[in-house]
Order: sequence, then C-alpha cells, then structure tokens
Amino acid sequence: MAAVRPDEAKNEVRRRNQRLVLRFLMTQICCVAVVAVLVAAVYGMRYAHAVLSGGVVVAAGNGLFGWRLFAPGVAPVRVLARGLYAGAALKWLWVGAALGLALGPAQMAALPLLVGVVVAQIGFWLGLAFWY
Repeated sequence: MAAVRPDEAKNEVRRRNQRLVLRFLMTQICCVAVVAVLVAAVYGMRYAHAVLSGGVVVAAGNGLFGWRLFAPGVAPVRVLARGLYAGAALKWLWVGAALGLALGPAQMAALPLLVGVVVAQIGFWLGLAFWY
C-alpha cells in the first residue's frame, strides 16, 4: 500500500467539505423550489418570486458560511475558529443586506419572502438529518 502524501490528504478533505456544502445548498434550493412552484400555482408568480428570493438569500448565506468555514482545510484550531467567525459574519452581512434590498428597493411581499427564508432553513435542517 502506498503512503498518502499530506497535500493529497488535505485536498481530499477540502473536496469532501466542498461536496458537503453543495449537498446542503442543493437540499435547501430543492425545498424552496418545491414550495415556490406550489405558491406559483396557488397565488401567482409575484409571490413565488418572493419565496424563491428568500430561499436563495438564505442558501447563498449558508454557502458563503461553508465556503469560509472550510477554506483552511486541515489547520490549527486558531485558524479554524477564525474561519468560523469570518464565515458567520459574512453570512449575516449578506443575509441582512439582501433581505433589506428585497424588502426595500425591490418591494417584494414580506410574507412570501419570510416563507422562503423559513423553508430554506428547514432544508438546512433536513440536510443535517440526511447528509451529516
């Protein structure tokens, strides 16, 4: 059996973490897409667009968080903690700015936007149940 070089091990960990983040994102987007299609059938495209926008905001925020969290790969705890805090800050800055723009200048309906946010969060929890 050949020995595994440290760079190969780090790259494998990085690829595995990227796949995990993508699985979570796809779970969130699929949940939001299903609800958006149902909302479009019942209430129309304006509300479905708001649901989809709310879900995409949360999914993109979680994607930013995962990208920043796993960026160091295998690293000392101090570096990993910095990635965790930077990812959380980046996520909440994005979510706050995007929802502010959606409710302000874009004038999206607030309730469907909130429904999209909640459905995306439920998709995240489903991802925890099935992917982690």
